[in-house]
Amino acid sequence: MSEPSDEALLAAHLRGDPRAFGALVARHERRIYGLCLRVLGNREDAEDATQEAFLAALRKAATFRRAAAFSTWLYRIAVNAATDQARRRGRARLTALDPEDAGLAAAPGGDLGEVVTAAVAVQTALAQVPEEFRVAVVLCDLYRIPYADAAQILEIPVGTVKSRVFRGRLVLADRLGANPEGRGADA
Repeated sequence: MSEPSDEALLAAHLRGDPRAFGALVARHERRIYGLCLRVLGNREDAEDATQEAFLAALRKAATFRRAAAFSTWLYRIAVNAATDQARRRGRARLTALDPEDAGLAAAPGGDLGEVVTAAVAVQTALAQVPEEFRVAVVLCDLYRIPYADAAQILEIPVGTVKSRVFRGRLVLADRLGANPEGRGADA
């Protein structure tokens, strides 16, 4: 028996199934938390934003329209929750990532310490990328969401998503020292 789709679970929730929304949370919680963590750069803030995102999704469940996939709708809510959290905090606060938070595992024959060090460096650099570029980079490069879907999530044109990803990559490369001439760092 196959798993019910997100849309089927949401419909079941709206019909009164007490377990359906919990199944949606269980299915998406890790990715939503990861998105919030990468946008905010802080575990505590990411946990708060994740909770806010699911509460907002619960409150807005009846407004979901099938114009986009459920996951696109949920990512939009999560991006809003994370950006709201960032505004409340003033700016991203950094704490060290745990390998579990970063979704890291050592490659066969690899050194987990090197992987963690690299991941923390990337997360630290990512937190220095302006928010509008950082969100686009996280969605398109880390989550591999197609530009068209990211445009729906961010409610901006596809060309703007591409521009933000490009500019975010330039800033990220500069912060990581991969751009020795410093070109593009003036984001």
